[in-house]
Amino acid sequence: MKSIFSTLLILLVALIVKAQILTPEMVAIRMPAISIVVCKKEGRQQFLKQVDQLKTDVEEEITRRKDKSKSNSKGMDEQAAKNMMNQMGYSVSSSDMQKMKTATKEEKKAMAMAMMQQNTNMSVDEAKKVSKMSKEGQKAWAEGMSTEMMADAQANPDKNKAAQKNNMNMFELAQVQSQIAQKIQLVTRKFDEQLEEFNKLKEKTLNEFEACLKKVGKDYENKINFDLGSSYAEAMEYQKNSCYQNCCGFLTPKYNAVLLDWFNAMIALGDDYNRMDVLTNELSSATTGTNKKVIEPGLTYLEALLDYIIHLQDLPAPYFLTKQ
Repeated sequence: MKSIFSTLLILLVALIVKAQILTPEMVAIRMPAISIVVCKKEGRQQFLKQVDQLKTDVEEEITRRKDKSKSNSKGMDEQAAKNMMNQMGYSVSSSDMQKMKTATKEEKKAMAMAMMQQNTNMSVDEAKKVSKMSKEGQKAWAEGMSTEMMADAQANPDKNKAAQKNNMNMFELAQVQSQIAQKIQLVTRKFDEQLEEFNKLKEKTLNEFEACLKKVGKDYENKINFDLGSSYAEAMEYQKNSCYQNCCGFLTPKYNAVLLDWFNAMIALGDDYNRMDVLTNELSSATTGTNKKVIEPGLTYLEALLDYIIHLQDLPAPYFLTKQ
């Protein structure tokens, strides 16, 4: 009985851990660093296994968050359109929006005319008359209408105050979001430049590695006619492995230095990544007139960390003769 209870308790703990939401901070703690150990077979396998598992966990969490975001976004376009029209002075109900979705072309036109008449006091006959005017006539009519609406706005300053305040708020939110995006982009661009320089060094080093292998092979071919026994073949394999270890031992620390610099920069930008998601929610609220969140803060941060994990998988030296 005690054994069964212990087993159930272990399973319960496992389920709790599995159901736990994975945060960017948790991912950062679990993030492994590349070391010279990956130049050995066992170390390489353990490292890649750890990275692969972390990548799977992060991908699953991103998918969960995106699915939730998709679900939260349902009906948002309709709500945004309704909110925008109401702010402009058009009285639109939810039932009107539903009718718009299923209405015929003529019915939509009639509803639009009715709303325009309500806001501008323009009759349907007048609207038809304007549609038949020349371009010059329509331009003159629009200028006259604009003058009339401006005069109305000056006479009734509070009429569109809410809409103007909301538009200004949206502009400020979008501006802040753009500034943060540029800040993040600068870090990403710096990493891209460092990676480009490293790849040049990597190409040169791998060419030297290939040359080393060819030299060992040529030495062996020159002596293959001699009966030197298995010890010589083992010595040749040792020399080839030495070529690999020199290559891997040189590239790995340099690649790790590039990645570590990028990782530290990402951690420093953690609040900025999360702020991007918060701003997206605030913009959505301003657009729709609701407090519904479309993104769970942390999604943008997780996507950046996933990009880093993918680079961790791309070890600089190829897996070759490491039997150790």
